[in-house]
Amino acid sequence: MVDRIERLKAEWTDKYVVIATSAPELARFAAATGLVKTVNMNGRCLVEFDQFNNIGWYDIDPAALKIIPKPLPKPAEAKPAKAPAAAKPAGAPKAAPAAAAKKPSTADILAAARAKGGAAPATPASPTAGKLSTAEILARARGAKAAAPAAPAAQPEPEPAAPAEEPAAPPAAKSAAKPAAGGARPTTTAEKIAWCRAHDATG
Repeated sequence: MVDRIERLKAEWTDKYVVIATSAPELARFAAATGLVKTVNMNGRCLVEFDQFNNIGWYDIDPAALKIIPKPLPKPAEAKPAKAPAAAKPAGAPKAAPAAAAKKPSTADILAAARAKGGAAPATPASPTAGKLSTAEILARARGAKAAAPAAPAAQPEPEPAAPAEEPAAPPAAKSAAKPAAGGARPTTTAEKIAWCRAHDATG
């Protein structure tokens, strides 16, 4: 048995072989060249095939192999066919030109603001809506300065002076004592009492 294995090794080792049978389990190697590495103790050849970047060894019965003088040319590997492009539906709108979708540059914004003399034109809404870029802030500041009038600031009107308070009217002079009905005024106390009684009773 050992002598037989040694003879098989001498006959098959380092020989190029191809599959010489139609066995289904060996059909995948039909177009490939194999190199016999050695013969195992079961009397089967250990073959490495030059396909699929496979370095594995396959034990194959020598009866299913045929020795060839040199490797067969490798078949050209077929390139995978490209998938056909999806047909566009009829009447589909054409893509907008790239120029229309182009965002205005900082120079364009500043030029438009200087030409109009006002605030910078509004830019399309962006994910950070509500926040102005540095260019937009500068453009608005320059436009606001250009639009500001050159006239000096109006002076506040002076408040009207409060009217002078009129002097209070002097208290009315006490009415003069009623003149006596006749005769001279009393001088003594008794005369004054008598005079008051007479005038108070008739007054």
